[in-house]
Amino acid sequence: RYTLSNANGVKIRLINFGATVTDIIIPDKSGKPVDISLGFDSASVYEERHCYIGASLGRVTERIAGAKFNIDGTEYKVTANDGNEKIHQVHGGKYGFDMKMFAAAIEGDKVVMKYVSPDGEEGFPGEVTTTITFQFNDNNEFILEYTATTTKATPVNLSNHVYFNLAGHGAGKIGDHLITVPTGIHLPIEKSFVPKAEYDHCFFLIIFEGVEAKVDGTPFDLRKPTKLWERIKDVLVSCYVFGDRGKMKHVARLDHEATGRSVDCFTTESCMETYFSCAMKTQPAKGGATYDSYENGGICLIPMQHSSGVNMPNFPDSILRPGQTYHQKTLYKFGF
Repeated sequence: RYTLSNANGVKIRLINFGATVTDIIIPDKSGKPVDISLGFDSASVYEERHCYIGASLGRVTERIAGAKFNIDGTEYKVTANDGNEKIHQVHGGKYGFDMKMFAAAIEGDKVVMKYVSPDGEEGFPGEVTTTITFQFNDNNEFILEYTATTTKATPVNLSNHVYFNLAGHGAGKIGDHLITVPTGIHLPIEKSFVPKAEYDHCFFLIIFEGVEAKVDGTPFDLRKPTKLWERIKDVLVSCYVFGDRGKMKHVARLDHEATGRSVDCFTTESCMETYFSCAMKTQPAKGGATYDSYENGGICLIPMQHSSGVNMPNFPDSILRPGQTYHQKTLYKFGF
């Protein structure tokens, strides 16, 4: 376990199983420190639960529709692990990066974690070498930087699944948090959480897969600060679109007025997903807490590329090729 700390009394703890964030301990407006990230007390629980809490995600964050894709005329079938019917893949397959042991080292003020995913793992082509760097500074900025290279063309879409509850990880009732997502575009999803297709309803044919839509007049409009309890049953999962991949931009803000805590999320990725614990199972957690679905869980702010972009022709394809380097940088800035 590694601990990053700063001059303001903030501590962030990591383990190299799944390159996982286990604790984020920050003061409130009166100076009282509380752990605001969901997690467990031992590494063995992360392994047993396999529930992504705080873990790194790869090779592909979110869904791959149909658990298959085509690159340069070759079809690849990857592990289908999502839902009861196991049609799609989610978060890299049955044993994604969240279940891998990363090699870890301290380099100056950074913790650097590395994993080499072998050719064919979970059905993906190519050997992929991934490095994730964690850094924390006195401006209360938690910086996650990802790089990856591959020996064969393959989709790569990395991120982290940290859950926030700014009242304290075991406080429940996250409905009083305010969320702001400053974009007017999102990806509508099917009931199975994959992006919607455009249909010809006369002939029952798919015109094209992958649709972007305006949030205007929908529950997905979070451009103004909005209490979570107002939207938590309507916006179970939503991938918001910002574009400008490679450019750092502000994609979300979370506020908790009672404690004065806040989190701002910045990323170089083109999208950011919100997730409201809708599928979280009731479970014991660290420090004697209990987590549950919706308001009794947490909220995730997950920077990423377009969901299922590798097989949605209307989206950027998220394919990394030999000779290229995948690079992504995400910054969570804490306030109190």
